[in-house]
Amino acid sequence: MMLRTIFLLAALGAASFAGVAQAPGSPATAPDPNAFAMPPAPAGTVPWTLLQQAKTVQKPDKKFGPEFTRDIKALDRKDVKLFGFMMPLDQARKQKRFLLAAYPPHCAFCLPSGPESLVEVVADTPVEFTMEPIVVAGRLAVLENDVVYYRLTNASAVQR
Repeated sequence: MMLRTIFLLAALGAASFAGVAQAPGSPATAPDPNAFAMPPAPAGTVPWTLLQQAKTVQKPDKKFGPEFTRDIKALDRKDVKLFGFMMPLDQARKQKRFLLAAYPPHCAFCLPSGPESLVEVVADTPVEFTMEPIVVAGRLAVLENDVVYYRLTNASAVQR
């Protein structure tokens, strides 16, 4: 199913560029700046620009890890809502544990961004997989010594 979706998206992308070639001497047209615009985040969600202020730094033990701003640390153990794109970690239709990304995935084998733009979500009730952006609510953990920088627990999908 996922492979079929990837091929379909690739075909659609190729088809959309088929009409881009221009005849010699014809005026160039500027691309539409809104063609790939992200949908606006719903009110009441934590903005990704805040979470993305985390920096990856080398720690005294020579390992790399996050350095969080005061505003990010203030979110630790708070109930929040996040808006993003589901990256499943299982091959099931409903996901109990998945990554929420600030940007839509562009490749089945690649992360769309760095650790400051991903949140591990652990849902109480499995969430139906979708390629559309979703809103999830839960308790945010800001993690100093983990594989991920953020984890949302007791999470559930929220209707927009």
